[in-house]
Amino acid sequence: MVRFALIANCLSRGSCLAQGDLPALLASQPDLSTLLEVVGLVDGLAETLAAVSNITIVAPTNQAFAQVPRDTPEGQAVELRNDTIAIGALLANHVFKGAYPAEAVTDIPTFAQTLLDDSYMNAVQPFSNFTGGAYNGLVKNGKDVCILSGEQTISTVTQVDIKLGEGITIHKIDTVLSFGAPLELFLYRAGYLAMSGALEAAQLGFGFGLTGAEVQTLNISDFTILVPEDAAFEYIGSVVASADKKTLQEVLRYHIIPNNVIFSPSLGNVTVKSLQVHCLAQWLGLGQQRTHHVPQHHFVQCVLSPLAGEFDRASLTPSKLASERLAFAGASPVSKLPFSSVSFDGDLMAYTTTPVLLQTVAAVATASATANATASSAPTSPPVTGDGIKRLMPCVISALSVAAGIAAFLV
Repeated sequence: MVRFALIANCLSRGSCLAQGDLPALLASQPDLSTLLEVVGLVDGLAETLAAVSNITIVAPTNQAFAQVPRDTPEGQAVELRNDTIAIGALLANHVFKGAYPAEAVTDIPTFAQTLLDDSYMNAVQPFSNFTGGAYNGLVKNGKDVCILSGEQTISTVTQVDIKLGEGITIHKIDTVLSFGAPLELFLYRAGYLAMSGALEAAQLGFGFGLTGAEVQTLNISDFTILVPEDAAFEYIGSVVASADKKTLQEVLRYHIIPNNVIFSPSLGNVTVKSLQVHCLAQWLGLGQQRTHHVPQHHFVQCVLSPLAGEFDRASLTPSKLASERLAFAGASPVSKLPFSSVSFDGDLMAYTTTPVLLQTVAAVATASATANATASSAPTSPPVTGDGIKRLMPCVISALSVAAGIAAFLV
């Protein structure tokens, strides 16, 4: 059930005065007629949004709606006007908590939480697995304001700062925002098959955003994942080939940060807890390294080691080649990994190229570490700090997320 009444209560505490007539505003904009019709399909939505304050709505134009692929649940819903949950999820993904005028958007991405929480689920899929609302990024691209969403989607704002009363700001966009794919589907589409194969072999027991009768695993939410590149597994191929399931599980758990949605501008000299039961802390160092953004997940050039032991931060040398920074003693490379299967093998969608904006968008430069710091995190999921730091191979962050954590939704 779509919970717009609950959302309204949450957003409008202390302010129940109507902010404006949303249907009338949409009706006054000829290029928003599809949005007006779609909003009308969800009972009470227009009234709910008009009654709350301090929100930002990004409004897809008619052309943007026409371009939504019709083989997706939201595309079918828009075409047939028959699935109010899918339509509600799509619209909730376009409503940000807070005011984000165009002048506040900078070259450094701002990750804004939307109304798309984990209550949006139909018979096919969950549309979100963020308990407090999914996130999208707002960033400048030259003179343009852009919004980054799932599946490497970039939407450009075509008209900014349309005001509806005092508490609602509306921006028109040229592309409908996308839901993110579950972790393993994203890995397959992005070509990170080694991590996908490792997850299949390890059988951690997590659904990673998948639901349904055939999924006999625990679905998880509000996580950050550090994904080793394929080459990272190849560097330590001899270790991977000889590892039993328990060892592989421990290594992969060390790449999962629970209850902590960490975004790329927050990466720096910080200590956070991983899911690995024997090694509860790990260090994320960004320093002055050049960074690249790819939606959904963080990528690293080395497989992280959960082995115990202290290290001196001052001795870390991220400028070395990844193959020279192996944490697994005695490891040797292999040309072919032992993983026999990957999830979603045969899926026809692939990210053949990464948009230029996602390759070059700036991240915050951080100072050298002098003490344990805390990563800034989602307001609903405060970060966890650790007192002791275990041995971690210093791996350069080579690709950073737009919506960090497991984005548990299907397209």
